[in-house]
Amino acid sequence: MITSLKELQMLAEAEYSVEDTRQDLNRLTSYFLSIDYRNHAVTEAFVKERQLPMTIADQQKIFFVDPDIQVTDLPEDLREESFGFVRGKYLPFAGRLVYPVMDIKGDVMGFCGWDKFEKPKYLDSQNYGYKAKETTCYGMELLPEYYASDKPVYIVEGIVCCLYLRSKGFQSLALLGSSITRYMQIILSRFGSRLIVIPDNDAFGKTLEDLDSEMAGEHFVLQAKRALPKAIIIQSVIAKDIDDTRKINNYVYEDLFIADLKQVAVCPYFQFKTIRVR
Repeated sequence: MITSLKELQMLAEAEYSVEDTRQDLNRLTSYFLSIDYRNHAVTEAFVKERQLPMTIADQQKIFFVDPDIQVTDLPEDLREESFGFVRGKYLPFAGRLVYPVMDIKGDVMGFCGWDKFEKPKYLDSQNYGYKAKETTCYGMELLPEYYASDKPVYIVEGIVCCLYLRSKGFQSLALLGSSITRYMQIILSRFGSRLIVIPDNDAFGKTLEDLDSEMAGEHFVLQAKRALPKAIIIQSVIAKDIDDTRKINNYVYEDLFIADLKQVAVCPYFQFKTIRVR
């Protein structure tokens, strides 16, 4: 009897679980973290370029993939296409700064690679048991800590914004995009009114009046209001992304912006200078 492709897939999944995949991804991550050029490359691409501390890079297991690396340079047991890191004889993440995405146990689920000179700038891995924008958010490894805390939790669209907030002492997560799936709705709704959602300001690059427009990021704002009715929803009025707010006029707004973020969790009805409540 001939076995169908679907049946073969089911057999493969029975032999190789999601947990097995994540342990392999942990090993792949450890391999790149141990490479000699890792610290120098991350210092250049993350600390200097993204202006974030090395301690954050170490905590999040961030690494860099040399643009000249070949599949054959990897240990043989790490060349499986099911890891989402290899595609035939090609490494999609070559030349990219890579942010491992971890599950609630701290095991690596997949990867998001960034390269400012390529399109797309952010590239998600595709491997067994992981679809970044559908089944997870960035920073889930800290969910148990956040659930146990009574402090606000800030959720943003992008990884760098999330890490910027963490570098400033905030509890933060990232949606890996601008969509709140049913799965994420269940996870995030548990924070109740402690959750502060910060959509990007899509009117960035226009006038200050445009930045302050109620239409900026309207789709995501409406989605968040429907999915997370208890959450506070805010937007920056000085930049598109949270991490960009510190760069406006040589950082003159950063302290004020951080103070506004802290205050909005206490009293969202105040009139703030760098954010607006949606």
